[in-house]
Amino acid sequence: MPSLTGGGNPFSSGSGVDRTFIGAAQTWDFDKDGAVTCDEWKNYVTTLHRESDGDGDGTLIDAEFQTMAKTDQLFSVADRSYYDANGDGKVTVEEMTGKQNVAFKQLDKNGDCRIDRNESVRILQVDAPKGGTAPNTDQQVPGRQGGGY
Repeated sequence: MPSLTGGGNPFSSGSGVDRTFIGAAQTWDFDKDGAVTCDEWKNYVTTLHRESDGDGDGTLIDAEFQTMAKTDQLFSVADRSYYDANGDGKVTVEEMTGKQNVAFKQLDKNGDCRIDRNESVRILQVDAPKGGTAPNTDQQVPGRQGGGY
């Protein structure tokens, strides 16, 4: 599986939580098919958890979780307390993969555990300024090979 903490940050200065989630979702598309599944999310978060676990004990304390949040802004929106199911102050990979991804809650409009380009375009069109157009989602994302999402 590829390293996740060494790449560029895919987030632009766009506004809104939905834009953050769309930017984040682009990094989860491991097979580059233009859609993100729940399984791809679980693979992503498992790898990111392992890379952020500085002491290798299988849990993330606050400082380690903050390191992960610097890599992916989703974890600034859904912070450690969201994922810490048992409230012990540490987050395991099982807690993270066992909790619904907040981006999927908002972006997966048809509930099929798959975020495709059409769902993210609809979000961007709703969020576009009046008289304006939605941003081009086909543009290349920094740190990624190939076209957009």
